[in-house]
Amino acid sequence: MDNMTLLIDSETRDLVFDEQGDLKKIYDEDTTVQNVRHALITWKAEFFADSTHGTDYERILGKNVNEADVSEIKEVVREGIFQEPNVQWIDSLDITFDGRSVTVAFVATLVSGESISIEVAA
Repeated sequence: MDNMTLLIDSETRDLVFDEQGDLKKIYDEDTTVQNVRHALITWKAEFFADSTHGTDYERILGKNVNEADVSEIKEVVREGIFQEPNVQWIDSLDITFDGRSVTVAFVATLVSGESISIEVAA
């Protein structure tokens, strides 16, 4: 239970409180899933205090779908996923790209040996 963070609602992106009014915490794989999700839904340098966090969507979005470089799209997504140091490797990666949005679904193995599965639209 070393990997702990505050729970953030995946829809509203607000902190979540329990019945007693305390901030809810999450641990281990749940923390990793949340961290990866936020790296993928955040544009790189969107947060003024950390210009390295997020996914570099400017490299791929807004381009003609017919001219899209699939290998670059995958590279951008992988860079976003691997910002989380607990992700050891990506087992499967499915990307839907239409030039204006990206949907990513993947399964990854963590350093702990556990497997996570995430789908994110950006």
